[in-house]
Amino acid sequence: MHLDTDGFYSWTASDNDGRGSCGITGELERAATLLRQALQSLAPGATGAVQFVRLDRYASDPSYVYGTTLLRLRREKAIAAAE
Repeated sequence: MHLDTDGFYSWTASDNDGRGSCGITGELERAATLLRQALQSLAPGATGAVQFVRLDRYASDPSYVYGTTLLRLRREKAIAAAE
């Protein structure tokens, strides 16, 4: 069972044309996989990252507190390569 106090993983990907996608998951490996898949659908030069996040329990509206960046990727011509 995953408790929200354990934290989550946020992934975001975007290219220079403003296209992109993002998401939240409870599994680091899943976030990395979803990031790679998102980068494959974007133009070369697109970048993305996976960050550790926690729920902000003191916010009036649900929100996240973003922590350490765990992974950064950039799409090259044929593959998503680690920076």
